[in-house]
Amino acid sequence: MSHGQLLIRSPQAPATNTSPERTTNVDLVCLGVEYMALPRAFRGLALVQPTGNELEQLESLLGRPIDSSNVRMLASEGKRFPVIASSFSLSENDWDIFESPFEFRSQFRGPK
Repeated sequence: MSHGQLLIRSPQAPATNTSPERTTNVDLVCLGVEYMALPRAFRGLALVQPTGNELEQLESLLGRPIDSSNVRMLASEGKRFPVIASSFSLSENDWDIFESPFEFRSQFRGPK
């Protein structure tokens, strides 16, 4: 089993009593994922660098040195969750909720 790719999407949504309409998705794409410890859902999200202590804890957990440029912490509601990956990118799009930013997305979008 593998989780080499990770997509976290804040999807389009109609306006509600507590939030305005969102006409685009915001996608966080992580490639070459080596490790993650994440909850199922977030309320608000910030992508931040790890602290020295967080990096030390991850190195202890994995039993090897980790390049800090491959680590991001996903901060939400006062908690921080690690992702170790070779790349991280943020993008905005108007795709359907089930469309993928990964290579196989063409099967959902049809010809371009």
